[in-house]
Amino acid sequence: MGNPLFVDCPKDVWTKVATNVVTGVIKKVSTKPRVYLQTFRITGDPAPTLQSDGVLVFDIKNPNSENISAVSGIDIYIYPVGKAGRVRMDL
Repeated sequence: MGNPLFVDCPKDVWTKVATNVVTGVIKKVSTKPRVYLQTFRITGDPAPTLQSDGVLVFDIKNPNSENISAVSGIDIYIYPVGKAGRVRMDL
């Protein structure tokens, strides 16, 4: 595992926070946005463009972190709703 990577995410836009990963953890650093969305793409595929491409992350069950697990390399995207956010990637 490498050093943690901190990524600032502008509000209401998809930001790539990790590329070509198979395991890891996304941790919420900024609590300013109340809602974060997350999605992934197979590494090399086009980035998401619609908010509806995402699913809720950091929910009641896992309020501060989300595990990543894939069988082949994926790119992870985060979308903070309404306010800018910040995440920590442990890969």
